[in-house]
Amino acid sequence: MSNTIYVHIDTTSNAVLTRGLAPQDFNKSIVHQPKNLLLLDPSSEFGEFDGHTGLKVIRGIENVQLFFQQLNKGRVTEEMKWVDFNDFDMLKELTPLEISELLYFGHMKTHLHSPFFYKLQNNFVFFDLKDNRSRVYYRYLDEYYRILADRITRIVLEKINDRISFFKKAVSVEKLDFNLLKELRSVMQEGVLFCLSQDQLIDKTFTIPIYLMEDSGLKSSQVNKSSLDKIAVLRYYANQKKWTLDIDQEDLAFGFMDKKMS
Repeated sequence: MSNTIYVHIDTTSNAVLTRGLAPQDFNKSIVHQPKNLLLLDPSSEFGEFDGHTGLKVIRGIENVQLFFQQLNKGRVTEEMKWVDFNDFDMLKELTPLEISELLYFGHMKTHLHSPFFYKLQNNFVFFDLKDNRSRVYYRYLDEYYRILADRITRIVLEKINDRISFFKKAVSVEKLDFNLLKELRSVMQEGVLFCLSQDQLIDKTFTIPIYLMEDSGLKSSQVNKSSLDKIAVLRYYANQKKWTLDIDQEDLAFGFMDKKMS
């Protein structure tokens, strides 16, 4: 699924299932940087062992950033699953029941109750699902929209400059406002696919069609876009340095109707 980004948002738990975003996209764009990490894999090679929880921890913003840097450089090969936490002393206050809930969360990659723990004051729970997929729980969903907007901006920047002669100066791209993507929040609850390919750049306008797609489609690396309902188009006008989003309400209605009948 190169040149595509899949998004499905569960607004009940604030879980976002994504394909097409890398861990470094997450690290670069989040505002609430983790102060500490509790690694949900007891056999992780990273961090220091915490006897109270039986899990590894990475303490302090500096160490967390060093860990993210290792991750960005591809030096972390194990499956990543972690929850951030605010105060190390409060970690020691976790009850055996709460610890077992965290262990279940890490093993099953789904929550029993709330994914946000009062004693941890966590903003995220991060699961790397491999095959370029992830499931991340966000206390503030705006964090995800910001990550997605930044990733789309970087892809468009790369695609536009790929078309420029080696001897010409690279052009900049206006940052996509994540609030524009929030207009798609209702359809993201059904699942959407952003298609970004270089052949979508015509007359200095980059066009990104957006399709309705269930998460079952993630099981295949190949996507037949002709079988999907196009429900919106995101465009970047390079000359005007402007982004627009056009949502086809009629196609959107038909798409929802087809899903209910299937």
